Amino acid sequence: MKKIAIALSLLVLALAACFGPGQAKRYFDFQPLLIEHAGDGPTLDKVLSIDRVEVEDLWNDFRIIYRRSPMELNYYPYEFWAEKPDKLLRDAIYHFFRGRRVFRGVTLDPDRDKPDWILRCRVHRLEEFDLARTWSAHLEMDLAIVEAGSGMIIQSRSFDRTMPLNRRSVSDLPVVLSRILTEELEALLQSLRGKGPSAR
Repeated sequence: MKKIAIALSLLVLALAACFGPGQAKRYFDFQPLLIEHAGDGPTLDKVLSIDRVEVEDLWNDFRIIYRRSPMELNYYPYEFWAEKPDKLLRDAIYHFFRGRRVFRGVTLDPDRDKPDWILRCRVHRLEEFDLARTWSAHLEMDLAIVEAGSGMIIQSRSFDRTMPLNRRSVSDLPVVLSRILTEELEALLQSLRGKGPSAR
């Protein structure tokens, strides 16, 4: 009986270790960065609406994905996105364009706000890639600005970028992903020169 009691006690302790408070969970989001050398950019007399961001199902998860090889996919056990990536990215894109002050208006509701142009985004990869010496952020995405009425593409941009983290820590992942996103949005914005009438 004594041996059984000891075995049960050890089992209870093991279960407590597995399901107890353990390591604190951490949550991350994206922050758009305004690039200092970008200049004032064009000022367009258009209202831009940020449509819902489409994220491939595998990557549209609260869990943060990391890889150690192209064929191996893992999830961090204690680090999560604060919201699903589709919402985090849409908010970051919205705040980027609001901060750049290029358009007459920037909205989040294409149906209600009757914009001139709509930005549509699709994310194919959003992850961390960990090699022995270097960890990197990986973001693959399609961007397209379309005319609200006709759906005609005004400007588009696709990219598949990997950028090293400053240190081997998941804390750096959202920082570097935000930098990739900001640089690509800035490039899209610069390519819009001459695509619409300037605001006075």
